[in-house]
Amino acid sequence: MMPDDSSFQQSDICAVWDHVAATYEEIDSSGPDYQAYHQRMIELIGSPKGRHVCEVGCGAATTSAFLARLGARITLVDLSQGSLAYARQLFEKLGMGVTMCRANGLAMGFRDGAFDIVWNGGVIEHFTDNGKVALLQEMWRVTRPGGLLLVTVPNAHDWPFILGKAIARWRGKWIFGFEDDLSVGRFRRLAERAGIPNPSFHAHNPIVGWWFLPWGRGVTRRFGLDTLERHARVSRFGHVLALLARKPI
Repeated sequence: MMPDDSSFQQSDICAVWDHVAATYEEIDSSGPDYQAYHQRMIELIGSPKGRHVCEVGCGAATTSAFLARLGARITLVDLSQGSLAYARQLFEKLGMGVTMCRANGLAMGFRDGAFDIVWNGGVIEHFTDNGKVALLQEMWRVTRPGGLLLVTVPNAHDWPFILGKAIARWRGKWIFGFEDDLSVGRFRRLAERAGIPNPSFHAHNPIVGWWFLPWGRGVTRRFGLDTLERHARVSRFGHVLALLARKPI
């Protein structure tokens, strides 16, 4: 049953993400930005082989496909039919099995402790603070004791990204709807409200935020910055801010 609070997320959430799903064909998951993201993820969660992994708000599901290739069993959750359709085609193209569930991440319907790893990337920043807490609580609920919760968001200290997003909104080209990016401090306080003990925080990739500025992608390539080494660099200003927590046994 859905929480009775429409303030958790924007009312047109499905329309927004169905529109975004139309851009997924442009994703190049072989690029150094994705390689760095996947490399960092494995450093944080360890080998996914044989583990049941749930991505809550899967979008294009490119990273979950990467985990599946490494031997993970994947469950995908999303409200957007466009996103699930793209993800289904991706897994079919790769010849890999996947379980798909069209549901709101705030009330997924899975049993407590159903998954070894529960994660998402670029999702909770699209919720209000109450919604962020509710989503973290639901993801934590379906994480098994001893399992891992991983949540990545855009870093509020990535100033090129923040500026680029403001420019995109001013130009009417921002397609991702409501977004409220997080600093480590805010993320920690939200985790505390959600009852998640002792999370750790990790930021990397000081390059990709520049891509949101006009001509930013071209500039990073011209100056030799669009490399795996640069994208993987740990930095408090890195675009990707990750929360990692292990559920007590």
